[in-house]
Amino acid sequence: MTLGARKEGLSRRHRFVGRGAFAAALRSPRKIRGTDLLLHVAAGAPGASRLGVSAPKRFARRAVVRNRLKRLAREAFRRHPVKEAGLDLVLALRGPLAEGGEQAWLAAVRGLLDRAGGR
Repeated sequence: MTLGARKEGLSRRHRFVGRGAFAAALRSPRKIRGTDLLLHVAAGAPGASRLGVSAPKRFARRAVVRNRLKRLAREAFRRHPVKEAGLDLVLALRGPLAEGGEQAWLAAVRGLLDRAGGR
């Protein structure tokens, strides 16, 4: 792995670690709604936002699809300026994957991240 790739990676400080780590963010009153997505936003540690992704089996039946959606969401977060905003974010899938497929879903995730970061 090159040094540049490691620098752009999603380190441990940008992830929720441990059982129940999402709980505070899920109880937060600030929620940003998309068509099939819900972004829970809570204050976090200054300078390092954390991202959690919830993709229930009832909306994405196959594990391959759920894991792909999570990977796409993490990649969008990794490259987004909200990564340094100091927020705890939990992205929850609230409906089946729309007809637009992955690209439409990725655009929706980016739009929610823009709104969370105040852009």
